[in-house]
Amino acid sequence: MGKFERSLDELFDRGARESARRVLRRLATRRFDEQTAGRLAGLLAELSEPEDIDRVSDALLDCSTGEELIERVRATWASQARRREHEII
Repeated sequence: MGKFERSLDELFDRGARESARRVLRRLATRRFDEQTAGRLAGLLAELSEPEDIDRVSDALLDCSTGEELIERVRATWASQARRREHEII
């Protein structure tokens, strides 16, 4: 794969992640409220792995309160941060 194709793939991946974040925020607004969606948006900006986006999607369906959702996403973020630390070491 050439540099141009890699650049296109990266651009596509970035766009797909942004789209997923927008959808998750919208769903959080509809399910809970705008305040929860705003808090979620801040956390989503830190999540980059597709599996993390999947976990947030599951949490949106599983959690019964906005606070529970935020706590679950924070746990996902903390898990990702620990994985990054281990990769650096």
